Amino acid sequence: MLAGARPRLPLFPLPDVVHFPRTALRLHVFEPRYRQLVRDLEAREEQVRWIGVVLLKPGPELGFGLPPEVFPEGTAGRLLDVEALPDGRSNILLQGEFRFAIEREVSDLATPYRQALVRPLEEIAVDESDPGVVAVRGEILEVAVTLNRELGQRFPFEREHLETLAHQASFEALVNGLAADLDLPARRKLDLLEQALPDRAVEVLRILRSRHKVLDLLRPYRHLASSSDRN
Repeated sequence: MLAGARPRLPLFPLPDVVHFPRTALRLHVFEPRYRQLVRDLEAREEQVRWIGVVLLKPGPELGFGLPPEVFPEGTAGRLLDVEALPDGRSNILLQGEFRFAIEREVSDLATPYRQALVRPLEEIAVDESDPGVVAVRGEILEVAVTLNRELGQRFPFEREHLETLAHQASFEALVNGLAADLDLPARRKLDLLEQALPDRAVEVLRILRSRHKVLDLLRPYRHLASSSDRN
């Protein structure tokens, strides 16, 4: 993203999904306006096929023809793949590229979907070899692997996926991948998205540690649950 650029993005408001940079997001497109959006994006050059994924604010509809309110921060996901279905619906794959803040929505009578001028939010670059980054990365993976081992299918990451993140993913991809897939309320995930990467990493680690602590507290009683399963 060029410094100072203010791209115009089509918006895809969702009630319970927060997209993060460096993560994949699969969506099912069925509304006519978003079918049009997908067609419009396919006509663009691949590198600028962006969709601004934003979180809908909770509450009643505004009425009077006004669109529902959205939180101003989101992620621009680039359209990578479209699986067209026979009835006109489609399954699409987005890859998160950059965070943004909405400056203002813009209207266009030729397009049925919402659009906005956005301000890209630059991510703080981290030195992957920095001892602090290495330490945080290592502890995040250690606690995540422990939770996976103890929780099994109740933990959102399979062991193989964690191993892939450990050996192939950048620090940002690791942190954002966990933030995206942890079973957190959408508003809580948006809080994470709004944080700078170092702060987001520390907060993800804190969340993982707190869950591990709960498991430690419950450990003496877990045999009771096993016994009740046999009754």
